Amino acid sequence: MAQGLVPEGAWETHIHVFDPDNFPYAVPRPYTPAPAFINQYPTSTTGCKNIVVVHASMQGNSPAPLVATLNKQKDLPGYSLRGLMSLDPTSTPDEEIDRLHEAGVRGARLHRMAWGHGRQAGSHELIEQIKSISSKTARKGWVIGIFTDVRTWAGMADFIRNKLDPRVRMLADHFGGTFPGEEDLPEFATFLDLIREKKVWVKVSGFERLYNGAEKGMAAIEPIVKSVAEAGPDQIVYGSDWPHTQLGVSRKGKTDKQRLEEVEGFREVDDLGHIKTLREWIRDDETWHKLFVTNPENLFK
Repeated sequence: MAQGLVPEGAWETHIHVFDPDNFPYAVPRPYTPAPAFINQYPTSTTGCKNIVVVHASMQGNSPAPLVATLNKQKDLPGYSLRGLMSLDPTSTPDEEIDRLHEAGVRGARLHRMAWGHGRQAGSHELIEQIKSISSKTARKGWVIGIFTDVRTWAGMADFIRNKLDPRVRMLADHFGGTFPGEEDLPEFATFLDLIREKKVWVKVSGFERLYNGAEKGMAAIEPIVKSVAEAGPDQIVYGSDWPHTQLGVSRKGKTDKQRLEEVEGFREVDDLGHIKTLREWIRDDETWHKLFVTNPENLFK
């Protein structure tokens, strides 16, 4: 158990909740996950009771499933729930943004990692999407969370530094999509510069999604973790990525029919082991507290 390992008041900033019986998945979609509910989240493992629920790619653009989950906070005494949603700014009036904020939504999320199937969005396309979303959400100080690769982050550097509305907080999922060996890329150096300049926040999350298949296991991402934590102790937040859907690479070659009909179970992932290893790599008590408490409170409170 994580008791005594993570600080009191710890936040978990990246989980998904799936309720396809009440909120059917979008069609077409990249995959069909089994159900997973907020009351199944393993707090006893992670030690986190402040939880950010992230709208998943196959859930479409309707905020209904996310809001339904956030409304369950009243049934979870001692817990605090927040959300990141998929947002279509062209069809979401300001009044709806206000209602979503009241419900606990604190940002929009863009999943733009192709995982070897579909089309990988480039930096120019993402910049246009960020502009559109921020025109609706900047007044609320919402986060825009993005899952894309580190090269795309580097390609957006000038825009983020010089043209992004300063009220918007940019949040990079899963170490900015940096895979083992990519810590030597010039694009990763640019990404670290954005962190140092406090232009980008980073989710310390998605560990095995990055190191999967690496002979060294989690040790393969040690230089990435340490570099990010050193560059931005005020810019990092923890996420487990529960309930651990299947790796995107496993869906390569599937037909559209298979993606609709084959229900995927979840992988067994050692969340506690990840946290313990993180603690070995992040020895400074103040940085550890910032990772789990101070920084996510700044983003999502």
